[in-house]
Amino acid sequence: MIRKMQTEKSCEWDPPAPSTVYIKIKNIPYKTFKTRLNQGLVTIELDQIRFRLDRHIYCCLLCSKYVNGYCVITCRRVDPDWICKSFVPKEEFIYIDASPGQEDSAEFRYLSETGLEKDYVESEGEKEKNPKNTGARTLYEKGVTLYRQGRLRLALQAFDRVLEEDPIDFAVLFHKGNSLLKLKRYEEALDTFERASEINPENSGLWTNLGFVLTKLERFRDALGAFEKSISLNPVQKNAWEGKDAVLARIHLCEEKLKEFEEALEKNPEDPDALFEKGKLHLRLGEQDKAMQDFKKALEIKPENAEAWQLRGKVFFKAGLEKEALHAFEKAIRLKPDFAEAWYEKGNVFIKLGNMKGAENAFKIAASLWDSKGAKTKAESASERVKKLGSGL
Repeated sequence: MIRKMQTEKSCEWDPPAPSTVYIKIKNIPYKTFKTRLNQGLVTIELDQIRFRLDRHIYCCLLCSKYVNGYCVITCRRVDPDWICKSFVPKEEFIYIDASPGQEDSAEFRYLSETGLEKDYVESEGEKEKNPKNTGARTLYEKGVTLYRQGRLRLALQAFDRVLEEDPIDFAVLFHKGNSLLKLKRYEEALDTFERASEINPENSGLWTNLGFVLTKLERFRDALGAFEKSISLNPVQKNAWEGKDAVLARIHLCEEKLKEFEEALEKNPEDPDALFEKGKLHLRLGEQDKAMQDFKKALEIKPENAEAWQLRGKVFFKAGLEKEALHAFEKAIRLKPDFAEAWYEKGNVFIKLGNMKGAENAFKIAASLWDSKGAKTKAESASERVKKLGSGL
């Protein structure tokens, strides 16, 4: 009995050799393959296939033998994340864009990409009660497939369509957040993960990714809290432990730099640049009140510092002081009219104040400014806010 269980478990991920997949795709005899291999004609394609198998991009979900959750060879239900020696990719997935070095794997090494498809699986009885769920499930699987292929914008479209029907679907929000994170649209990813955490606060992978995006936004203390929450839910997580170690190193570096600026200010308490840099460090460490005091002192000495006004506005906004935040952002824009970050933050304040027209205009200006500066990702985020405001979302 034990031997049988071990065999079944090992079959969950039992991939074929890249050469086997290549031969099946090309529908050629082994002898022809060997001839091409000796001539160096298949090296690149074999590397592509090996990469897809190693990264689990190729799996049952993309297999031509996988139909409605069943394997037509074994005649049994299989998990879409599995693979066996009989794998042959569906025609549309033979030449998917997935090449080594396409994404910065080191940059995303802490990202949790656990198979949440299982969270979405419903019983047959639930499907009968709500036939629409079957269509949503199919669309969700399509989004996951696109995500695995690196076609992140198309994946987002699929996830958003599912969320239109069910805005509190945890698994969809999780994958949408991951897609946004990989697109480096960090503010949107944070908002998505926070929504997901309200639905299922016990998912360790979510807290790992929340820590990841907070690290990207340089909110290091908050990131540490997220990683520690993840570890408390599931202590056996390499990603969360590595993320925690990385963010602790950044916190330590901030604390060291903070000491340097404090020593400099002991010699010259009226140095506006040192006060400003000290305020930024407090902000990264989650010390909002101390950051506010430093920005205030810096601006009393050097009121033309547009970035100090912008960061002061962010602190006000986080504290729920929208009118004070709006004043700070407007001050930053007057000093620096092409300050896209200040325009974007101004849009966020307008939304809180109920001025949707003002918000739409601010986001449009931010998008245009970022686009002109070549900051395409940030421009895309601002444009998306404009689109959602236009549709009334």
